[in-house]
Amino acid sequence: MARPQLPETSPGQLRAKQAWNAGLIGTGRDSAGLPVVAPCTVGACASPAVSDQAPAAGLVQVAGSADGAAAHWYCNGRCAAIARARAELRTIPTRPGGDR
Repeated sequence: MARPQLPETSPGQLRAKQAWNAGLIGTGRDSAGLPVVAPCTVGACASPAVSDQAPAAGLVQVAGSADGAAAHWYCNGRCAAIARARAELRTIPTRPGGDR
């Protein structure tokens, strides 16, 4: 059962709401139109690191996890951060049944 929402009409409530929203007022933008995952536009992103030389300018090498995953070249920013996070997640020991 959803909790009923009371209208925020008092001046104190409106000031608190504006402070909570970092000064923003009005309705927010519709998030349904935004893609959840945006495809990377860099052609050489996620290419295997076969040498120490980047295949394109602006790429960073992300080491594979300790379980033997190979290093790859990623664009500096979101792709590299996701690759580092995935490598860190692979280091979590698994339980005997295969679950993490």
